Amino acid sequence: MASQGTYFLNNTVWAPSSDGNAATKIYTEATLTTVAPNGWYKDNNNIYRQVTGGTGTLGVSAACTTCGTLLNLGYGASAFAACCSGTTADFYVETSFTATNSIYTNPLLSSFAANQFYSYSSQSREKTSNAEDGSGLSTATACPTCFPAVGLTFGSTPTIACCTGASGQYYMNQVSFAASTVLYTQADGSAFAANGHYSFNPGGGGTVVSRPVTGGSGALGTQANCNSCNTSISLCVSTVSADDVCCTGCTSLSSFTGTVGGTFNQVCGLTPGTTYYYNGTTNPADDDTLFTNAAGTAYAPQMHYYFVDTFGNDKKIHVTGTNGYIAGISDCL
Repeated sequence: MASQGTYFLNNTVWAPSSDGNAATKIYTEATLTTVAPNGWYKDNNNIYRQVTGGTGTLGVSAACTTCGTLLNLGYGASAFAACCSGTTADFYVETSFTATNSIYTNPLLSSFAANQFYSYSSQSREKTSNAEDGSGLSTATACPTCFPAVGLTFGSTPTIACCTGASGQYYMNQVSFAASTVLYTQADGSAFAANGHYSFNPGGGGTVVSRPVTGGSGALGTQANCNSCNTSISLCVSTVSADDVCCTGCTSLSSFTGTVGGTFNQVCGLTPGTTYYYNGTTNPADDDTLFTNAAGTAYAPQMHYYFVDTFGNDKKIHVTGTNGYIAGISDCL
């Protein structure tokens, strides 16, 4: 912020005038030996001059004009983007958003903002040139509708939508899924969601619900609670005997090289050299089962195991219980 101070001129007049007594340099003390630092200086008549070059040299004079009004405006490449994207920044206008002749980036209204759309208080205007006579800024118009986004799961039936459907982002014509009457696939409401069923999971233990869309116009039907979904489980199957399934087992397990079992504090200092098997993919994960044989019939003991994952990270596995259950994966630090 600017501060008040006393300075000294090398002539009698602050601003250039016809009598030729205008100062050309400014100093911080009466002996005129220490030049004033670079910056902008203004007298009581609102005439300012810039000092540059580190030599106290005064630039041309200019009158301080009326300062603009600061507004936080939305902006973007379209009226929808300016009104609905949530991207905002501080700009300046002459008096108000609807009456200003241009959009500026500084309070003195001397630096023009970029050509694009701007929004304020549910109205938008497009700036198309750096003119300050009003020719480069459109008349204010009402902002388009900003449709709220919602994450939903889609399926051809309520069961599929609730349990196994494809997740995606959609847009509603109200602030909640329950209150909305139309569903869209585009943020500007230009395309309707396909006919089918859509489920909404509010998270935090809330009830998962589904609603149908019919008629090809995105119209949402009556909301209903989702039924419980069937639990999927990976099983090893044999048509030969119980001996086969229990003792020979299935060989579709993933494998990795780790250390022998150790304690939490000790295992990361060991060297991997033992092959283990697990019923997950890519890398061992929480809730997987760890085995010491490819058939998956011998559980890894209740200990910690150090390994390097496929991303090159040093990890340790914590196995609890007697059934090889992986209770957690943590970093080796």
